[in-house]
Amino acid sequence: MVGFSDKKHYYFLVSYVAINYILHLFSFSEAIYVHGADASRYYGAALSLSQGDGFGDLLNTGPVYPLFLSIHYAILGFDYGNNLLVITQSILVYFTGTLVGNLTNKIAPYNIGWIAMLLVIFNPNTIITAHLVQTESLFALLLVGYLYTLVRLIKKGGMRQVIILALIALLVSLTRPAGMYIMLLFIIPSAFLVLNRVSWLKVLSINVIYYSILLLGLGLWSLNNYDKHGEFFVSANEGTVFRAQYIALLQYGKSMSLLEASNKSDIVYKNMIEKEGVICDNGIDSFKCRKIIAKSYIQAMMNEDLYTIIRAGTSSFINLMFSGGASNFANYYGIDNKSSVLEFERSAGSMMSIDKAIKFIDSTNIKYFFALIVFWGYAITTKLLLMSGLIYLWNNSNNRYLIIVMLLYILLFAAEYLFLGQSRWRVPLDPIMMVFSAFGVYRVINFYNKRHV
Repeated sequence: MVGFSDKKHYYFLVSYVAINYILHLFSFSEAIYVHGADASRYYGAALSLSQGDGFGDLLNTGPVYPLFLSIHYAILGFDYGNNLLVITQSILVYFTGTLVGNLTNKIAPYNIGWIAMLLVIFNPNTIITAHLVQTESLFALLLVGYLYTLVRLIKKGGMRQVIILALIALLVSLTRPAGMYIMLLFIIPSAFLVLNRVSWLKVLSINVIYYSILLLGLGLWSLNNYDKHGEFFVSANEGTVFRAQYIALLQYGKSMSLLEASNKSDIVYKNMIEKEGVICDNGIDSFKCRKIIAKSYIQAMMNEDLYTIIRAGTSSFINLMFSGGASNFANYYGIDNKSSVLEFERSAGSMMSIDKAIKFIDSTNIKYFFALIVFWGYAITTKLLLMSGLIYLWNNSNNRYLIIVMLLYILLFAAEYLFLGQSRWRVPLDPIMMVFSAFGVYRVINFYNKRHV
């Protein structure tokens, strides 16, 4: 059991949080929210909540993270509240590592959960993300908690686990809209209950309870949005999301520059709006036009040839799995990296282009280069360990169906990200993958011990 069974775990947690806070003290002024991706989406609503004015117009995300943020601002105000946020999100990372360690022990024939835990809490991409106003730290804990409960449900089949699982699924869905669609696919992993000799009738009853709780919770939030905007929805960002997906498809599938892809994407939605005969006051950000805009980009993506889609999808998947997150580190500590990153993102060519990568590395300064080595090195090393550990675990485990369930969720999220793979999207997936990486470490240790007997 990986947890707090003795005092050393408390000392370790306190030391871990203290180290993170000390690292925060050396950060660039206001970096925690200036460089947090989509931070303004959350802290605006959080400040409104902390002042007793409700969520405001929370169109593009769920209420959980703004509510989480508002507690910090209500207690200490904005500036000191953000300092407190570094502490609480570091604790979330530590708890995520603890859960991953226990999850590892549940599917392993022996106790190596402590390895998985250390891999999670010392992941540089995870650590730097915990220092920013972003949903990833909270979302990762909830997702790992969901999988941990799902594994317990598959093993035990108890209704108590179903209720807990559904409540966590609701929190996942209302923390990040992308999580909602995966939570709604519970019917797929629930089929694995049959492998544990659970009757189809009980599987059906489990699904009824799960979906009743999840849909009721989503319905209540949609009702709140209806009262404010006259329309039922959980999140209203589909127009901008599919535009970003289409731009990425053109960039990495057809080797267009960002400017070329953006210009073409504008033509696509404007043609659709003209065809539908509607007026969008705020252009691409128009609330009432978001469904028409999303429709235009979905059609445009479906009209692309298969080679372009595969090329862009492959590029996205590789970037999702192996990008390090060094840009967040550089931004957080004021290390100059803007010119090289912007040139890499905006220039024509696939993200897998060797020439493009070489130009990117050549244009970086020495400090940023060392950050790249650390962040990329960790990402690549842990993925190599993952492949080794997955092979070992598959050959030595009696719980292969649990391995399939965990891989299923990794692939579902990777597929949902489509052409927009980046390091921040991997933060919630890394803890799941560290389960397999831990077995890779175990193999390396075993190999070393046998060579030195």
